Amino acid sequence: MADKQSAYVSPEDAAVYFDTTPEKIRRLCRDGKIPGARKLGREWRIPRSFLDTDVDTVQKMAEDEDKK
Repeated sequence: MADKQSAYVSPEDAAVYFDTTPEKIRRLCRDGKIPGARKLGREWRIPRSFLDTDVDTVQKMAEDEDKK
């Protein structure tokens, strides 16, 4: 996982934490579903505080995105 001091994590780190794929995390970022997510250059950064979100909630969000 990313540096513990960083206020942001990568989509890859968030995907591991939430047991989903980085692409689903990126899609949630693009769709504005992750509050505070920022795009720096070509890379998304997710606020570390988002990791406090319930795992089931994030997996449900990702599944809902798949249905679109």
